[in-house]
Amino acid sequence: MVSRSPHVAPHDGSAPIQIKDIRSLRVLLLQPKSSEGEELWQHLNRIGCQVQTNWPPPAEIPANIDVVFAFIRPLVEGGISWNWNADDPPAVLIAIVDYENPIIVEKVLRLRAQAVIGLPLRTFGILANILLSVNNHRREERLRIRVERLSAKLKAHRDIDKAKEILMATNKVSEQVAYETLREQAMNKRTTIEAIALAIINASDALKLPVKEAVA
Repeated sequence: MVSRSPHVAPHDGSAPIQIKDIRSLRVLLLQPKSSEGEELWQHLNRIGCQVQTNWPPPAEIPANIDVVFAFIRPLVEGGISWNWNADDPPAVLIAIVDYENPIIVEKVLRLRAQAVIGLPLRTFGILANILLSVNNHRREERLRIRVERLSAKLKAHRDIDKAKEILMATNKVSEQVAYETLREQAMNKRTTIEAIALAIINASDALKLPVKEAVA
């Protein structure tokens, strides 16, 4: 899975963005033509964001977008299906709502918006919402990447252990010899031990080799 982070920080990714970085933000405003949408567009431009508008929402959010402002009521009332990946969001999502009811609230929760701004629009707080949301999104991305790396490392260890068990059982060798066999094959084929282990597991599954008790 490929994760995307906001494109606003040429410096260390762990450092929070500052007000001076706001002009680097690319914003997508999702709203049908309305006075509130026009007011928000103007304010975002005044604070320096690079803003583009779209309605209805595109099938995919452009890869260079950092923040998405979405008017929720038109999505709900129009029955518009929006393919937003809340588990791995392509950008920061800020929801715009003009009233609260269970359907609107449920939609916001399902989209997992990083922030909610109410209408009528009050320009005070929009800048803070953007900065806080982007920084929270960046932190979530770092945590997600860390979890993915740890999961991949754990799977690799499990694959190596399973491949060793297969070699120990089929060749009647010790664990150390099985591991040395994996390492030698990886060196000969100029690949990783993990790749060799996975190949052995796949071959074993295809041939349905029985894994018997190995020699200690």
